[in-house]
Order: sequence, then structure tokens, then C-alpha cells
Amino acid sequence: MLKKLIPDEFYKSVYDIPYEELYKSGKRLIMADMDNTLISYKETLPSEKLKELKKRIEDIGFEIIIVSNSRKKRVDNFSNAFGCKYQKFSTKPLKRGIKRAMRKVASKRYKKEECILIGDQLMTDVYGGKRCKLTVFLIDAIDKKTDIGPTRFNRKLEKFFLKRIKKKYPLLYKEKLAIYGGE
Repeated sequence: MLKKLIPDEFYKSVYDIPYEELYKSGKRLIMADMDNTLISYKETLPSEKLKELKKRIEDIGFEIIIVSNSRKKRVDNFSNAFGCKYQKFSTKPLKRGIKRAMRKVASKRYKKEECILIGDQLMTDVYGGKRCKLTVFLIDAIDKKTDIGPTRFNRKLEKFFLKRIKKKYPLLYKEKLAIYGGE
């Protein structure tokens, strides 16, 4: 289980990901978590900067889908304002919501090798993406102070697992998680 909590890469934010390189390497679908990945919990709509990033990513050739555990109307409102398809109440780290996004929400069927999942949590985004055998990027949460109850619990659980990963896989920890872990 511990290895499924280690992302393929860590980036400070969605703005730091090398999308052009990823497209050249065969990636075609980006599934992104919404809360504290694209916007903080206190925000409801995408910023102009985020809209510009989306346009740039789509101009490269990617399809983008929001994959959120939230079932609230804010996912509908955000995704519609962002101009993007979405899968709400995805139940990450369970596979069903991620698979549904890939098979039914996406405009076509993508191979696992063509997909990327981007999120801010080990326990939901990274673990869920790894269980589906996807490439997973972990980013720093936009504003942890705005986290809701379940997310705060997950972040405490993350600390426990980060210590175990550091002990069992020190090189992977140093390469992929040290900055995220606060080192």
C-alpha cells in the first residue's frame, strides 16, 4: 500500500507542470481535483490565470476533466464557469469515479498510459490514481487553512504515512515527497 501513496512527481502548483513535455510523451487526458488543487475551498470560480492555463493546456491538445469528491453544487458551478467536463462525488480513493471519468465523461476512450491525475492529497488523489495505475502528480494545497473536516483528517493521516514512507523508501521519499512533507 505504501508505494501507492508515492506520486510520480511533485510540483508546487498546477502552473509548474511541464504540459508540453507530457503531451510529447503521449499523455492526452488530464484529470484534476478541484478543491485546493485548482481553487481553495473559500473560492467558487476559476481565476483568469487558471482560465489562461486551461486554454494553454487545451491548445497543446489535452482534454481536461475535473474529478472531485465533492457532491456540492460548487463543482457544477466551477466546472461550468471553467468550461470543462466533470465527475463529482468521485469517491477517491475508490476507483469507480476515476474510471467513470475516463470511460464515460471523457470525449473518447483513453488508455491508462495516456492519463494523468493531479491532486493535493496523498490519501485520496495519489492513492486513488495509483490504484487505477495512472500517472499521478501531487501538488501543494493552495490553502490548507480552508480545508474541510474530512480533508483535515486526511492530512493528519498523511503525516503518519509520510513517516512510514520515509523510513521504508528513503530515496523515493527524498525524490518525490520531501518538499511536500515540509523538508
